[in-house]
Amino acid sequence: MSTPPRSVPLAAMKGLGRPTAGLPRLSFQPIDRPVLLDRIDRAASDPHTRVLLICAAGGSGKTILLTDWMRRRASGVEVAWLTVSQVSGQSRLLWSTLRTRLAVPETPRPGNAAPLAEAIHLLDALSERPTPVVLVIDDAHLLTDPVALAGLEYFLTHAPNTVTAIVAGRFDPPVRWHNFELAGQLTRMPAGLLAMSHEQVAQVCRQHLPSLTVDEVRTVANLTRGWPALVRISAIHLAGHGRNRAAALTALARPSQAVSDFLVRELIETLSPELRLFLTYTSIPDSFTEQLADELAGGGAAHRMYELDRINFPLTHELRGDELWFSYHPMLRSYLRTEANRLGIETLRDLHVRTAAWLRHADQPLAALPHLLAGPGETHLQRFLIDAALELVLEGRGCGLFAALHSLRPDLADDPYIWLLCAMNALLYGDAADALPILEVARMRQARRVSFVPASWIELLTVATAAGAAVMAGRAVCGIAMREPLQTTGNADIDCYATNQLAMAAFVRGDITRGAELLHSALAVAEHSGRARLAVQAVTRLATAAGLAGGITAMRERADRALAIAAEHAVPDNPDTTLSLTMSALAAYLQGEWPDPAQVDAALTVHSRQDGSSVPAAGWHAHVVGQLLTFERAADKSAAADALRHSMLELLDKQAVPMMSSGLVPPVVWALLRVHEPHTARLLVERARRTLGDTADIMIARAALTHAANSPAATRALVRPLIDNSDTIHPTNAIFAWLLFAVSHPEQPLKAREGMENALRIAAREKLVRPFLDVPQAIRLLDSLAGQLGRHDVFADFVRRHPKAPRSTEHPTLTTAEVTVLRLLPSGRTTQHIANDLGVSINTVKTHLRGIYTKLGANTRVDALERARRTGLI
Repeated sequence: MSTPPRSVPLAAMKGLGRPTAGLPRLSFQPIDRPVLLDRIDRAASDPHTRVLLICAAGGSGKTILLTDWMRRRASGVEVAWLTVSQVSGQSRLLWSTLRTRLAVPETPRPGNAAPLAEAIHLLDALSERPTPVVLVIDDAHLLTDPVALAGLEYFLTHAPNTVTAIVAGRFDPPVRWHNFELAGQLTRMPAGLLAMSHEQVAQVCRQHLPSLTVDEVRTVANLTRGWPALVRISAIHLAGHGRNRAAALTALARPSQAVSDFLVRELIETLSPELRLFLTYTSIPDSFTEQLADELAGGGAAHRMYELDRINFPLTHELRGDELWFSYHPMLRSYLRTEANRLGIETLRDLHVRTAAWLRHADQPLAALPHLLAGPGETHLQRFLIDAALELVLEGRGCGLFAALHSLRPDLADDPYIWLLCAMNALLYGDAADALPILEVARMRQARRVSFVPASWIELLTVATAAGAAVMAGRAVCGIAMREPLQTTGNADIDCYATNQLAMAAFVRGDITRGAELLHSALAVAEHSGRARLAVQAVTRLATAAGLAGGITAMRERADRALAIAAEHAVPDNPDTTLSLTMSALAAYLQGEWPDPAQVDAALTVHSRQDGSSVPAAGWHAHVVGQLLTFERAADKSAAADALRHSMLELLDKQAVPMMSSGLVPPVVWALLRVHEPHTARLLVERARRTLGDTADIMIARAALTHAANSPAATRALVRPLIDNSDTIHPTNAIFAWLLFAVSHPEQPLKAREGMENALRIAAREKLVRPFLDVPQAIRLLDSLAGQLGRHDVFADFVRRHPKAPRSTEHPTLTTAEVTVLRLLPSGRTTQHIANDLGVSINTVKTHLRGIYTKLGANTRVDALERARRTGLI
């Protein structure tokens, strides 16, 4: 008799089979899990699948899932359900039960019949049935009888096409499953798929307690990780505590007695004493490697890990770098940690000390800290803080360090050294407002207690942190004592950090040379000791030094070098990397290029403070630069100019340092003038003048206002002192001064030319294009002098051809052919030669020349060239 193909949909076979025999009874209504039910459907109807293997830890919902599938999806198939038990004579019981479930009559056989005779007899009977058969063998891991296992393997290998076996258990029964896999006859359902989603956890919880909140459901889901049995136990536990659910959730995490009973019954009690002790020891760290497990358990970890894997013990793993790290389910680990407490205080402390030592050796100091806090005495912990605390702060992991100390050892968190590290941490995130009060607390603690670190560390860190906070907050640094030669402690991290901070204080005082010397010294120490974070800080500040000294190209190169160091050593984003991105973008802007949008975004990055407010991640200087670059590309210039003005006012209010802040005033003023806001620009300049004084930058900003007001005499009076010292002031100020001098002499061509030549001479050194784009009439004057500037012509042409060079079109647009002819005129070639070069007739060239002369209002070739240069056409 022919059998229907296995690929026929199950729903199409409805009504063909007998009622399911041996199906377990459930005491609750299972939730619908359509994704898993669909996978079972596909396996049951796949013509190539002989076996669906579902192996997962106890309580994973295997039995419930299969029972639910029988009731929801298995119409039209004949199902036999067998639950294996730990009894003798498994082979006899296996086949007799299956015969009963499938209504196959027993046949007489001799007493010495071969072990496979029962399987063969059942196969013969099933091969004659047209109805699809699904055979479910639950708790298959309990099947240990070699005869029964051999018979099962034979049965599965030779089963007819109409038979599908679903084998479920806590781990694979010892059958040669690889043969089925190689033949494409085995489908596995991964254990991870059985975990419930957050939505499914909510469904189960609300079956028992409909009033459960979203946050409470989330807590249950995080605690249970979707382990179905634990989800339902947790829901029942919460329902039993009425309104006192907060306490009930806390009890769950310990875990509760019901959870502990489940874990013992389903996971622990079947393990050997040696394996239980291994689990207890390795529950001390959050996660562990095989090597750490060896350290804790005294060896033999590989064998025990193999045994746990063999029995499908719920142990998750992840690859970190080139090492495999293992971790227990949080509720299981909580139970195991409770068991660890019974080992005795000395054993427990020893496990913590060994865990901490291994983690520190593995370069994971922050992971080691909780174990040191739980270990014996002060010695180990203080040694750790001396060796690793500053490094953790510099690596951006200070917040985790402080949280652990304040939580578990508040007395130690009150040490002056820890307070100084807190202030450093705030500065590393660009938060001077938090750093200053923390620094005051550190000073008060120094007066009341002796730190566990050397006094020289405290002294130098106090001075350095105070200098860094003053610079960042825009406060005076003249009162900060700097010993010469610079005090050192012998600790590379402290010496390098302090040198970086004191170098910035030197910049603020105007001593750029001394500041650069200190930074080169700090960089050498950082590179020698392998401190990439401090090296990035030193190079970033060297870029700042170059910019303050007028070396815009050097500033850009150093900023890019700092970013390269950060990328090479995987230094996380921090205020120094953000500042380097900003300086590189600013240099590109000054040199007439368009910065990468990512650099602009970086300059505008904000950092959330502890009080919930936000501050620019790299300070207000970087934020102003970011707003300036945003203005250049903004469609709504007025809104962008207002945001720029607001950012500049914040800088003047919170972080104003004359040496470092006044240089940003002129670009902001030029931007406001471009959107016709002279009054707003004047108010800003007056505010900056009161805050910063009459610096060269402020003088340029004031001259920009008088130029916009068409007051050439006032403009000349303001820039004259700057011109007289143009070789000693910042090059951008010198360029602006000479350009304003040039355009304020419209009736004196010699003075206008003098001003332009000097501006070009200074700008060409660093290829500074931006001042020519900012000063109105500068490009027009440059056009009128085209070809007349001698050695400055090359850079002048470079500026004139900039796509953003501001011009007003004073002539009709030339055609493409006319522009081509116009650009050949300076060569001195005759009309016939031009025609030959272009491959056209001489009459065509003459036609183009007539068009050029007419559109430019010229009568001769010389006149046309002069007008073309003035308007930027050539």
